[in-house]
Amino acid sequence: MESSSSLIWATVTIFLLAGYVFTRSIVFLVLLFVWFGRVCWLRQLFPVVQVVTLGLLFGWHFSHVSHFIGQHQKSYENVRIILNVHPDEVKIREDGISIRAFNNSFDHQGVQAFIPLESPKLQQSFQNNSQDLQLEVAGNLGPLAQPTNVNQFDFRRIMYGKKVYYNLNKTQLINVRQLPLKSYQAWMHHWRKKLLDRCQQFAEPLRSYCAGIILGEQTDFLKENSEKLRNLGIIHLFCISGLHVFYFIKLIEKIGIWLRIDRETLFTIQMVVLPIYFVLGGGSTSLFRAVTLILIKLVAQRLRLDFGGGVEAWCIVLLINLWLNPFVLLQMGGQLSYLLSLVLISQSTTSSLKISFKLFLIEIPIILFSMYKIHLLTVLFNLLCVPLFSSLVIPAVLIAFCFPLTASVINQVIIGIEWGLQRLDQLPGLLLIGKPSRWLVMFLLVIALKIVSTDAQTLKKRLFKVYWLTWIATGVYFRLLPFGEVTFFDVGQGDSILIREPFNRSVTMVDTGGKLRFGSRQKQTSTIAKNSSINYLQSIGISKIDTLCLTHQDVDHIGEAKAVLQNLKVQQLLFPAGVEKTDNFRYQILPYLHQTRIVEVLKGAQVTRLPLQILYPERPGKGANEDSLVLEGKFGGKRILLSGDLDISSEQKLLQNPELVGKVDIFKLGHHGSKTANSPELLSAISPKLAVVSAGRNNRYGHPNAEVIKRLQRLRIPVVSTQDYGMISYRYFFNGMGRWKVGIDKKGSIVQ
Repeated sequence: MESSSSLIWATVTIFLLAGYVFTRSIVFLVLLFVWFGRVCWLRQLFPVVQVVTLGLLFGWHFSHVSHFIGQHQKSYENVRIILNVHPDEVKIREDGISIRAFNNSFDHQGVQAFIPLESPKLQQSFQNNSQDLQLEVAGNLGPLAQPTNVNQFDFRRIMYGKKVYYNLNKTQLINVRQLPLKSYQAWMHHWRKKLLDRCQQFAEPLRSYCAGIILGEQTDFLKENSEKLRNLGIIHLFCISGLHVFYFIKLIEKIGIWLRIDRETLFTIQMVVLPIYFVLGGGSTSLFRAVTLILIKLVAQRLRLDFGGGVEAWCIVLLINLWLNPFVLLQMGGQLSYLLSLVLISQSTTSSLKISFKLFLIEIPIILFSMYKIHLLTVLFNLLCVPLFSSLVIPAVLIAFCFPLTASVINQVIIGIEWGLQRLDQLPGLLLIGKPSRWLVMFLLVIALKIVSTDAQTLKKRLFKVYWLTWIATGVYFRLLPFGEVTFFDVGQGDSILIREPFNRSVTMVDTGGKLRFGSRQKQTSTIAKNSSINYLQSIGISKIDTLCLTHQDVDHIGEAKAVLQNLKVQQLLFPAGVEKTDNFRYQILPYLHQTRIVEVLKGAQVTRLPLQILYPERPGKGANEDSLVLEGKFGGKRILLSGDLDISSEQKLLQNPELVGKVDIFKLGHHGSKTANSPELLSAISPKLAVVSAGRNNRYGHPNAEVIKRLQRLRIPVVSTQDYGMISYRYFFNGMGRWKVGIDKKGSIVQ
């Protein structure tokens, strides 16, 4: 057995070990034992010794990192600390700055924070700064927020890899001081900020193309277009990787030939310049892989070492990366970067079509696990876009960056490229599947790797059949989910509820959540639903809502309707009569209604494909709390009552409704548990078996109210809150059997 092969055995072992230590998933543990058994089956001493030695070493290291992170899960209020910040880690926002500090006076670890700034002059000074800063701030220091909804993206994976362990909120800036440029690191970040400022002088989209392709900076423009690029499967073209490093190396070589620099000197220049390029390029995973791999190959060539066609070098780079950042293969970017590069290294074929198709087979399980959808034309898009970017876009962007006088002409070219990408995004073929399980992802990855590595045609055909039949079966499963659910999303201080019947007979959403930013500038955010309800629905393969119910016009109930209407197909929009006359409806909802049917309702209205009864209001109102839509239904043998923000006076009117008579199993507390709702009379009349609160953590209103909680305790009504459990979901099967599921991970894993 070649040493490169044995190193692959060890590398896979360490990946599985990292997966288990940081996720506590049984999948990684089982695969780890199976994989070690496979190594032992080789009956060769060297691979076994290598696996055991490196496994013990990395296992100790991962345990140490895990313990270290566990020590940074405490909260501290009203702290006053000093933060050291690189100039390129300061992001200017509309009403402040977002920072990532690489050091703090509390325990010298990384901190992320948003600092509000009222002075435009002060904000401009941060924009113009290109030196390290020392910020004295006050605020509440706490651990990074964990996901609170099922399948929600875990931002901690990225932050922990960058040695950032805290979040600072309710921040107040006390003092700012520039630090002198004394260290190599300070100079690198100084020049990176200068180069980013150079990109800022260009108009969009050239500005973002320069920042993304040359410096690895994800601008707001690229973030807004990231979904389009992911759908097309070409997001990697905007992340600095092997393609961009190849250009950089070739540029150095051509300059060296032009200046008649000898090989020894050129080798030294490359060894010095590549690490500098890594820092200037943003230090991404793909850039680390590409730069480190080239450095190892340069050293190997100098020392005349044989690395087995690049596979062993790939293993060494990955092991180094796993030591520095154990979370690298728990992120989609890291998974794609290393797996696809391994396939490229190990392939002997030169056919672009064959290689692209093999890469596509590897991509599908990884992309679906993180994004839930895949475009069937991804292979075609890459065959078209990769040469276009290699021969046109990257050279054009470099020319514009070096010679700004050409920027206006080149920007027109980039605008044309953007127009073309928009047209490609409109082509059919984007399939929403859903999120496969880790078991399924691992199974299909093994099959895909076997397909691309074997030359046995009979075996390859059989594996192809298993691969595609598995995906077809997965798609059918998500289209016909056998369980129904009543789900209360964690949307902070707001309401958003999903009611889905078994086999997707009907999909109903009640309210969308929403947030209003308080301060001198009031602005609605539109990210809550994307991270919670929309993300969850797409993760279970749902792209269409039969009925979107809006209980009343408050922003914390309808503020995210725009995001829902833009990302999901909504068949009909239902609301109590009177809401259509409000400003919130006219400005926040009406412009985004296209093929959605509008339904105004009052008590007793019968609506098709709505599995709920309408109990209130009795007459048109103004969309206020007292006019809230009250809905009732029975799912999985449990009677559900939803009352929006209905106040006590309207609750008294509701009690006169004979249809309300009877016990309620699940009652969503009115108005987030406020004392202006949830009267003793109502609670006694319906006698719920469980009360659910949907309210934000540490909200300014003190919801749920202490008096209401005491009232529930006196009536012996148990209560659960999204504040404590995150997303709360009751899942039931068509036979009526059900179970509860919550969003906050209780297994003790560091990341989901």
